[in-house]
Amino acid sequence: MTGSHQDGLFRHSILLLIATQIGNVCNLLFQMLMMRSLSDVEYGILASMLSLILIMGTPLEALRTAVAHRVALLSRLHQAHAIRHLLKHWARILGMASGVIVMLGLALSYPVAQFFHLPSVLPVLLTVFIIGGTLFMPYFAGGLQGMQAFPWMAAHGQIWGILRFLLALLLVYTVSQTALTGLTAHALGVVASIVFGIYAFYHVMRTESAATDVEFSGGKYFLMSLFVLAGYAVLMNADIALVKRYFSPEEAGLFAKAATISRSIIFLPVPIAAVMFPKVVSSGLSTLADRGILLRAVLFTTALIVVSATVCTWAVDPIWRVFTGEYPDADTRFLVRWILWAMAPLGLTFLLMNFELAQHRFKAPSVLVLLALVYVGGVAIWHESYAHVLLVLTFVSVSSLVVMVVDMLRAPKPT
Repeated sequence: MTGSHQDGLFRHSILLLIATQIGNVCNLLFQMLMMRSLSDVEYGILASMLSLILIMGTPLEALRTAVAHRVALLSRLHQAHAIRHLLKHWARILGMASGVIVMLGLALSYPVAQFFHLPSVLPVLLTVFIIGGTLFMPYFAGGLQGMQAFPWMAAHGQIWGILRFLLALLLVYTVSQTALTGLTAHALGVVASIVFGIYAFYHVMRTESAATDVEFSGGKYFLMSLFVLAGYAVLMNADIALVKRYFSPEEAGLFAKAATISRSIIFLPVPIAAVMFPKVVSSGLSTLADRGILLRAVLFTTALIVVSATVCTWAVDPIWRVFTGEYPDADTRFLVRWILWAMAPLGLTFLLMNFELAQHRFKAPSVLVLLALVYVGGVAIWHESYAHVLLVLTFVSVSSLVVMVVDMLRAPKPT
């Protein structure tokens, strides 16, 4: 019989899925606004900076998993009084890390702008401050996730996306139609997310007494998770940045539009993985209940990805028309469909990786780092056309899923 901390997988998944769709709609509206308002060159700049934010931000999921893992264990062991101390300790670490990131980013802004063929350093400077603030978003998400405060987690996860779109809409029509407009709206959305996260923590923990004698832990887990998620971040987000590096600005802009539309399939399983994580947390041993939760999550995720990818493949023409205001030609249609199905396996990889991290196992997920190196190296060598990039992406995407599935099948059966 499962404990109360393992109840409600479907109910909580539906809650986060519904909330996530609000954020997804705002993200789609934001991308539509940018694609329709910006030139291909300006959109290529914006998309490349957003891809850098995602490449840096996705490994920060290690922070979410580390915080959520420790908070969930404390809750499971009936030591909720220690959570406040743990979160304060992480907040101090993040404040210092954010300062270091901003300082390094400012120092490297000019060579980064040159590397991506940007006309000025301003997009890089804004991106640096966004990355510094983004550190705190997974911190709040992890704390709320570990405490299974899913309504608060749902609201926190969408607040920045909603405000980003509304502010971008305002700035596009009152200030300028440039990449800086989108990045400014993104930065203000991050600030709003931090403010809301502080309030959410205060509300959820106001009945808990503070603890001053609890030893801080979780640093090693965080570093291992960071290593794994850095590999996954490259697999999921590096395509636009790589194309921006090796292709012309116009080609990079077109690819960025196709990739942005297609990659939405990747984010569909995120709520399911987030709900599953605190329900299967352990120190390395699986139970039958854990495996049962994983099986339901896999079936739910697979159905979601297959149905969504099929619908998007069939409706690529109207989808492109809605986003860009234009009709796709045959080559663009093929490009969108290829990126869509090339990235689809990464959605299930994300779920299985989260299960392994929740179970405190890193062997198979660490292979994702090797695949990330293969991805970057392959594209650096072979980039004469979009097809070359997508062949490498397809290989590493499918390989990532195969590695995770084989590891699951070889794992000892729980008792």
